[in-house]
Amino acid sequence: MLRSTDRYVPAASVLQVRHDDVTVLTSARTGECHTLSSTGEEVWTLLNSERQTMDRLVMAIARRSSGYALAEVPDLVREQLDSFVRHGLVERVALT
Repeated sequence: MLRSTDRYVPAASVLQVRHDDVTVLTSARTGECHTLSSTGEEVWTLLNSERQTMDRLVMAIARRSSGYALAEVPDLVREQLDSFVRHGLVERVALT
């Protein structure tokens, strides 16, 4: 389970490439490629602008969002962060 106080940091081994309207992340460690959804792209962009907690990511996306129901934003962010962590694209750093 993702804790809202943990910070999420893009892994140093991830390469980002933009093809037309699609962003693809490649793990240099595993060679796996991941095409980002619109939510994934928003989360990835925010993670690269500042190291973020889940709560801050949810608030930023909710403020920028016109296409999502606000009640869906936390679940969308949580799912995306979980996927990033599971694929080694993002590291979770527990705050002490």
